[in-house]
Amino acid sequence: MQCIDKITNDITTFMQDAGLNEAFLFGGAVLDTQINPNAEIHDYDICVKDYDVFMEAIQNMENSGSSVSEVMHTHNHYVVVKHPTLGDVDFSCMDPEDNGIFNIEKIYAKFRKRGNEYIHEVIDKYDAVESMKHGKIRLACNPKEEGSYNLLRRFMAIVGKYGVDISPNGVNQETINRIKQEFKEQTRCVTQDKVRCLSRLSASLNRSKNRHQYVDDMGKQHIFEDAYPVLDRLLNNENFINHPLLNRAQNQKELLELMMLCTPKNERDEMSDCLRILARREPARQDKGVKMFVERLENEKTSINRLNNQILTPLLLFKQAEIV
Repeated sequence: MQCIDKITNDITTFMQDAGLNEAFLFGGAVLDTQINPNAEIHDYDICVKDYDVFMEAIQNMENSGSSVSEVMHTHNHYVVVKHPTLGDVDFSCMDPEDNGIFNIEKIYAKFRKRGNEYIHEVIDKYDAVESMKHGKIRLACNPKEEGSYNLLRRFMAIVGKYGVDISPNGVNQETINRIKQEFKEQTRCVTQDKVRCLSRLSASLNRSKNRHQYVDDMGKQHIFEDAYPVLDRLLNNENFINHPLLNRAQNQKELLELMMLCTPKNERDEMSDCLRILARREPARQDKGVKMFVERLENEKTSINRLNNQILTPLLLFKQAEIV
């Protein structure tokens, strides 16, 4: 299999600017255009295997006129490159074989320079293209390698983008059961994974074409029961599921505001604490609207309980300690 001409030309341009002899393209740019050659390409996910090559490429990109974020690290090292003609490019240092945990994430294209030419091939070891024809998501490796929150984050990204069936007893029930099982058995939890997972929920919901169905199915599956209990209850709240603003919200910020609006008063503090962790999202990946929402939330005193627990009680304890 081969990538479409536009992708080939764009990746060649990136490699030339970055001074790369070998690079790997993964993500939607590969999969989507294999299913539909006219599919819209929003951004590119590109990686190299060697760290020194990665760092040298960053310097070359900056020298060629691209803006590059600071190097970030979660499960790999990566930067966000704002290329003058290609737009946003997620550039990372990793083996493409290690990307993802679901079969449809595993497809990638290998590009390499041979003489004055650039050649490539699409590698689809887990039948990602065929699986997408049936909308079935299956695990391709041991989920414990990534952790439960990262597993859920990747699953939501797929569901929000492709609208695959997540209804109870549907084609993806086995995969959903395994995700829930991982939360029951999890032995480690990386805080930043929780942040990225929560960020993906708002992004996935924003991208979903039928939000009412998305929320209803997620709620019935109780997929957030152990991940974010207050969100699980919200997704089973009829006021939120059927709210007319759910499908009319224009962005993530409006969806988050609707979540707070539909949260019962006695759970508002818990929801506020849950959503405030979005403040820890990496700056280069932070949605501006979400940032505004969280900043406003940070300054909000939502109830008497919050006033007592976070201000009055600590102040009284401090004063008592002074007296003693």
